[in-house]
Amino acid sequence: MRIYVLIIALSIVTIGLLLKKDDKITQVTERNITKTVEVNYLPKKQFSRSLKLRGFTEASRVVILKSQVEGKISSKLFEKGKFYRAGSQLLMIDPEDKVAKTKEMEALFNQRKKEYEVAEQLYKKGFRSELKLSKSRTNFENALALFEKSQVELSNTKVVIPFDSIVDDSYVELGDYLKKGDEIAKIVDLNPLHVNLSTNEKDINKITLNQKVNVIIGNKFITGKVNYISRTSDKETRSFRIQVEIENKNNEIFSGLSSEIELKLKPVAAFFIPSSLITLNDLGEIGIKTVNNRIVKFIPIKIISDSGSGYWINLENFKEDEIPIITQGHEFTVDGEIVKIKIND
Repeated sequence: MRIYVLIIALSIVTIGLLLKKDDKITQVTERNITKTVEVNYLPKKQFSRSLKLRGFTEASRVVILKSQVEGKISSKLFEKGKFYRAGSQLLMIDPEDKVAKTKEMEALFNQRKKEYEVAEQLYKKGFRSELKLSKSRTNFENALALFEKSQVELSNTKVVIPFDSIVDDSYVELGDYLKKGDEIAKIVDLNPLHVNLSTNEKDINKITLNQKVNVIIGNKFITGKVNYISRTSDKETRSFRIQVEIENKNNEIFSGLSSEIELKLKPVAAFFIPSSLITLNDLGEIGIKTVNNRIVKFIPIKIISDSGSGYWINLENFKEDEIPIITQGHEFTVDGEIVKIKIND
């Protein structure tokens, strides 16, 4: 019995000594925490990243006018570099032989028409066979086609501009003899004006048709819209072609100018971190240092945008609306270290 009592007494003494030893260790640990860091709670916000692309302006339409008939230019009514409305006559090709041809075809047409009418009346009375009636109808239709063709050729001696445009270049002079297919002038439509750009496969799905964009051309700031997105990428660059349409009143903006567009992308939840708080870990990963229960924790980050004074970052696995980031002393701490905390107001 005495032995049992002795054993119990020794156990109580041992436990007491161990508790005192743990308390002493705790006190020593608390005294060893000498680093104090300042912490600020940064809020989560909605951020819309801007996608900036560079390209160049291009006329919405470029057409080379060509002669549809042969003949000598009898009058030239346009000048290179000037703007003309749709339907304006640019030049006249001598129509003399075309007028005569039209009159000849008209006479033939009238004759074949009468012959067909007579043949049709005789056929109805039974004095003309169906075969002869068919032949008369064929002659009439052929004459009609020749007459209409001669009218078209006569009409084509007047060369008119098909849409509002600028004559960018001229290839003829007064007195030149044109053959069918000869080039006359190059015309360009600068309103609307197109801006051609390209983007990579990472951003192509962030752009939509009719999306509003800001366009910068020189010192001009214009609002435009996306009117074309290529569905296939360039085989060499793997980039996708995009076209933006802008209004160009009075044709003030030329084709071929360097341009920049800015698109606002869909807002995402992000934190704004001052650039001074960005750090690297031993693996070379970029990130920030936070605290959780006084323990320093390094969190890798994904930079969404650089504003110059700081970075918008995305923390995919961080669900809280605020993040306790170390604002002072982070450069002197390591991941997993226990620190004292001073909260910034």
